[in-house]
Amino acid sequence: MMIDTGASGTVITPLMAEVLGVVRTGRGLANTPSEQNVEFDLGEIISIEVGGAMASNLTVAIAPALEVGLLGQDFFGQYDVTIREDVIEFRTRG
Repeated sequence: MMIDTGASGTVITPLMAEVLGVVRTGRGLANTPSEQNVEFDLGEIISIEVGGAMASNLTVAIAPALEVGLLGQDFFGQYDVTIREDVIEFRTRG
């Protein structure tokens, strides 16, 4: 997964959805850097944990054009994020 500071939502690949057993719950529209009003399948993720940071009950977009998933603001928006050369740190705001 990549951190996408400009994305409001989290996006996974179809392979990730298959491996995780994500059930598609509908369709949604989103604007991407290259296109407006792109339609995606949507699914529910019980939880995602990365480096001690965790988000629960996320609706994710499933994007066939991506080779890697993107963590958006819905995942890390509640954390202070520090991006270093080879590490990303998540700290709970408090």
